[in-house]
Amino acid sequence: MAAGLAAVVVVLAGGGRAAAAQTPVVLKVATVNAGESPRNTAAYEFARVVMEKSRGRIKAEVFINNQLARGEGATLEGVQLGTIDVAPVGSAPIGGIFEPAYLPLDLPFLWSSREQVWTVMDGPVGQELFKKMEAKGVKGLCFGGGWGFRNMQSNKRPIYTPDDMKGQTIRVQESPIYVAMMKQLGANPVPMPWGEVYLAMKQGTVDGMETPVFTVVSDKFYEVTKYYSLTRHTYPPISWFTNLKKYQALPADLRQIVDEAATAACAMDRKAEVEKEKTDLEFIKKAGVQVNEVKDLKAFQDRMGPAYDLVTTKVGKEWMDRVLAAVRAAK
Repeated sequence: MAAGLAAVVVVLAGGGRAAAAQTPVVLKVATVNAGESPRNTAAYEFARVVMEKSRGRIKAEVFINNQLARGEGATLEGVQLGTIDVAPVGSAPIGGIFEPAYLPLDLPFLWSSREQVWTVMDGPVGQELFKKMEAKGVKGLCFGGGWGFRNMQSNKRPIYTPDDMKGQTIRVQESPIYVAMMKQLGANPVPMPWGEVYLAMKQGTVDGMETPVFTVVSDKFYEVTKYYSLTRHTYPPISWFTNLKKYQALPADLRQIVDEAATAACAMDRKAEVEKEKTDLEFIKKAGVQVNEVKDLKAFQDRMGPAYDLVTTKVGKEWMDRVLAAVRAAK
């Protein structure tokens, strides 16, 4: 589907004349990714389910690839303002811009598996985070997958040891954790909104960046990347949000339908992410990107103490301990 067009999913009402006569509620669903990203697959699933279950009382319009806002931070601001109704947003910009309690989720080398992440996010920690976000004017609907385990991209050299990072200019998310992590590895971090990153890689404004493999494919970064090193350094969970006031203004039955559609979308988000990771890794290899394993991750981990200390000062020891305890319990 062309990135410049909104995908509109419409299911005709089947519940009789009364339903057909109603003006449907329109929900604008926005993502920052192009192509067949798991976020987009999940957004279309939300649109399909909400149309079907509401019998035409809700119409969902899906806008992919930054059409309604440029970058995740601006997308979440759009949800706050009501110009966007539903959107998936990663933990890094949430923690860096909106709610510091999200910061621990992006700590380097925190997670060992997806299942561990999902267990924590579906539990009390995730619910507490959503509760905090209501004060920002948004309601958390569910936790989807994540941006996948993030790995290092570079046009300078492959990464095998921390010293290979030294002196490289690396685009990072708008989060103090990623800035601190790159500094500890000797790189020069440059926070940058997602919509500006492709051109920065193409023009050499940055030497590298860090993303999950399916983003390399969906946003065509294989066209502007030489090396992809499997550091698996972070896994940022995805929160799906809606505008709180608009959600509360819906009739109770439609709120329930939105909840059910979000649950379906988040399940699809996780499923699509797992399925795409293996196939996309093979895709970028065939496209000419040099992929390498990183055997000694401990050498990287040993440098991360200051990043953990930084987060503790921002969120407080009590919250940090709660998150770390939940992570350990989920292993």
